[in-house]
Amino acid sequence: MTESADAKTVRAPNVLVMGVGSSGSRAVAAMTSLNPELDAVAIDTDTKVLEAIGMKNRIHVGATITRGLSSGGDVELGRQSIEKDSSNIRKQLRQVDLLVIVAGLGGGTGSGALPVITRIAREAGALVLTMVATPFKFEGAKINRIADEAIKRLRSHSDAIIRIENERLVDRSDADLPAEQAFARSHQVMMDGIFSISRLLTRNGVVGLDFACIHTMLRNCDGFCNFASADGAGDDRAKTVVETLLKHRLLNKGRMLEGAAGAVIGLTGGHDLRLSEIDDVMTQLQEKLPDEVWLNFGVAVDPAFEGRLSAIILVAEQWKEPLVDHNRQMGLSFNKNLNPGQGELLLETTGKGEFTNSDPTIHNNEDLDVPTYIRRDIKLPR
Repeated sequence: MTESADAKTVRAPNVLVMGVGSSGSRAVAAMTSLNPELDAVAIDTDTKVLEAIGMKNRIHVGATITRGLSSGGDVELGRQSIEKDSSNIRKQLRQVDLLVIVAGLGGGTGSGALPVITRIAREAGALVLTMVATPFKFEGAKINRIADEAIKRLRSHSDAIIRIENERLVDRSDADLPAEQAFARSHQVMMDGIFSISRLLTRNGVVGLDFACIHTMLRNCDGFCNFASADGAGDDRAKTVVETLLKHRLLNKGRMLEGAAGAVIGLTGGHDLRLSEIDDVMTQLQEKLPDEVWLNFGVAVDPAFEGRLSAIILVAEQWKEPLVDHNRQMGLSFNKNLNPGQGELLLETTGKGEFTNSDPTIHNNEDLDVPTYIRRDIKLPR
């Protein structure tokens, strides 16, 4: 194969970050202000929110349903708004390999729209990582119930769901924390996670952590994936990173590592990153992980991180080999066939062809154009 042919065959994965609803849109807008190169889009029913965030790539949905206002906490209005403008969503997903959806749950647009968007993304063949912030307890039982129900629906079409529990991000010691800062914490966690994943997939690494690795992690984690990140600077940066991760609230102060079924660890540093620092971080984290854990790690070099060290860890609480590979990223097959006597039944969904941009046939909140085994998440035996 010639060099030109190789260049056509191998390409960097296309990652799109999609903010949905007012909370998700604001979070993604903050990300793009820090990293203008981030491929991102904001989606909401509220025209005031979309105008205020100042993003160029934004989609107003449900104009004839909410008339430019928010969905007012009505989940059904959020669902209808996305269904009505689903063709615009499909256009955004052309050539997307990994879709990262960012939203706050408990409201109408995020909770109602996300299950529809994840379904459309899976139909388009994208790997779907959903990153959602769940409500504080004081927001009320109804809001929390809406969030819980949304997560149940998201499981049908998300490859993995990262739950950022606002309640876990604060504790009694934060009682005097300004309300604005408390709510902003989940946005900061989302930004850290997306920037870290983006760096690992797009920067040259001294130890490879590629799209196939992330793909394997997400498709085997059985629905939920936990996330934490940490940064350190100076001579003790490796020690700082480890201590931060082992005390991280989103990892239940390190206890989630002890029962992890799978983990992806990514480190980013400058050209001054030493092998001894990589060894220190990986050794101490592996001491907390079970011996049989599925583990992969990568190291990316970024000149902007001179004098600094950043770490991200994705943790799967469960690990389940899927019978059916729903994902078709970049035409690659990730079934390594380690046991010649067993294998996966690879049923391909090639899309709708010339009908890709047609409105779906919806009945009882189900897209009848999607095969039943995918629509109802039925595992097919060989």
